[in-house]
Amino acid sequence: MNIILGAGIIGLFIGYNLLKKGQKVEIFDNSEYHNAAWKASVGMLAPVIEAKTDEYDLYKLMTKSKSIWDNFLLDNRLSKKIGLKKNSSLLIAENYDDLEKIKIKKKFFKNLGFNSQLLSVNETLKIEPELNSNIVGSLYCSNQNQVNPFFLRNFLISEINSFGVNIKKLGEVKKIRILKNSIELDNTQINAKNIIIACGAWSSNLLKKSFNISLPTIPFKGVSLLIDAGRELFKNNIWFKNIYVTQRSDNILSIGATEQQRGFDDKIRMDELYFLTKNIWQSFPELENLKLVDIKSGIRPGIVDGNPVIGSIECISEKLICAFGHYRHGILLAPITAEIICDIILKNKNNIHKDFFSPQRFNL
Repeated sequence: MNIILGAGIIGLFIGYNLLKKGQKVEIFDNSEYHNAAWKASVGMLAPVIEAKTDEYDLYKLMTKSKSIWDNFLLDNRLSKKIGLKKNSSLLIAENYDDLEKIKIKKKFFKNLGFNSQLLSVNETLKIEPELNSNIVGSLYCSNQNQVNPFFLRNFLISEINSFGVNIKKLGEVKKIRILKNSIELDNTQINAKNIIIACGAWSSNLLKKSFNISLPTIPFKGVSLLIDAGRELFKNNIWFKNIYVTQRSDNILSIGATEQQRGFDDKIRMDELYFLTKNIWQSFPELENLKLVDIKSGIRPGIVDGNPVIGSIECISEKLICAFGHYRHGILLAPITAEIICDIILKNKNNIHKDFFSPQRFNL
């Protein structure tokens, strides 16, 4: 038996993969206490655009995970169920300063081995005629896709249920104990081999209380908007200087996202709402025709070095396995994270360089 603490996208993906490999799983959902990052996620699958100059190992991991998403695209039925769309991304230059910045981006992408295309105003508007005509150009990045996080989570839950596993609601766990043949959650003992910590930004606090281990986790608050466009506005994912937008199959625009260090405060504040609406107003045509559907807030689990924490904390027990700290890449990295965790549990070897995401990098 394997216990998974956390029923966000990461925890569910891990559970789904383990079940497909014949493993027994129990998944505990503590979302009543934890506002998970996926709730505010736009669902971008764009490793090139998310890449940073000092995070090449992370970029390679994101690219490996993106290849798994690309394999999912081959199944039209699956793609429809999870809102997975093959499209591209446009980085929009709204002024000449923006244009110079995306030219620098183009050079950086080329160094990564990715060829992007600088488009003129007319070329950009030909692809996306609903953009404001006062733009000055764009950078076209092919095959940088999207998935609907809400459809994806529902699909994973349904598949997990089909194996006869029901996700159990659980209050806030304050302490874990690892015994010889079981795992203890507070005062509840469960016969299990392994426990996978996938509680997002709250994972580090739980490890501290349980084992006096401190991992340098930083909670980042994100807020996004869901807007009903009433019709198709954009065929591609659109990236402006301060916001990014994807249009889903039901004509809903998902717009993100703020990024602030406010601890675990997930209440939506007026300055966050102002930031998003101000930038929408500057970037969108005919804003008065768009209808607000919802405002989402979630806490992203960041780590000080920018890399996730995936793997066993061997100084405590090989049974104690981490899967958190993915920051803004949780949806993108979920499939590869699930594969890595499965390999750890099944003791399979893989050729993925582990040093940069292993918890052992913190000299535990």
